[in-house]
Amino acid sequence: MNKDKQGQAKKRKLRTPLAKQARITARRMHGQSIRQIAAQENISKDTVMRVLSQEETSLLVRGYRDTILEEHVPLAMDSLKRLLQRDDRQATIETLYGSRVLTERQEIQKVEDEPQRTYDYTRAEFFGKYGRLPLNSELEEFERTELNIEPITKAGLIEP
Repeated sequence: MNKDKQGQAKKRKLRTPLAKQARITARRMHGQSIRQIAAQENISKDTVMRVLSQEETSLLVRGYRDTILEEHVPLAMDSLKRLLQRDDRQATIETLYGSRVLTERQEIQKVEDEPQRTYDYTRAEFFGKYGRLPLNSELEEFERTELNIEPITKAGLIEP
């Protein structure tokens, strides 16, 4: 790679025709991925990246975004306001979802039921005393008669 006097890499002039650069930029603005653009234009992903990283291209994209923000977003907001005033149910629901006031059922944090009782400590104590694993009925009896400890629950093992 060529370097200038300060040791910085020189930018190589693009050999991609201007028409193709314009198509690449347009495809990107329409939401296509770099990989899709490269495949459709029959060029490498690096070439697509070089075209999109050009200062002129960046200015062009920024200009289009500014136009959208200045002109189209206010129109969309006015349109949405009119729909909401007419009690449009779909517009209302989509607005609430978009603003994250409502969430999908899958997004709701699952609340566990009552903590489940475990006998891990009791099982270990029983094994230590008798040298064998206990039956469940033996665990309850052993815990009532032999141990003076608080029962362990799965919820108690989870740190907040």
